[in-house]
Amino acid sequence: MRPLRLAEHCRFRPGKFLPELVYGSDRVRVFLLCLEPGQGLPARVDSEEMFCCCLEGKARLTLGEETVSLSAGEIAGADGGAVRGIEAEERCVVLWAHLGRGSGSGQV
Repeated sequence: MRPLRLAEHCRFRPGKFLPELVYGSDRVRVFLLCLEPGQGLPARVDSEEMFCCCLEGKARLTLGEETVSLSAGEIAGADGGAVRGIEAEERCVVLWAHLGRGSGSGQV
């Protein structure tokens, strides 16, 4: 994969945000989430492992039964089969990676 300048792909949208697939392979899919306050991914169980890195701003991250704050420069992850979700507390940019399943579906 050639280097990708994430700043050129950041697009904030009022209403529903659109995650952007920035890298996909047979085992890893990485999405760029550009979230306005209140936007995010609802908490749900997913069969894949998840890893996320907050690049800018602040969000609430659901991991299992716990909700934690995730700020710029912090990372977190969840095992496959665990509940996970994210909601922006303020405008934020997050890399959200799914590990383990093929890149074919393109869904977050």
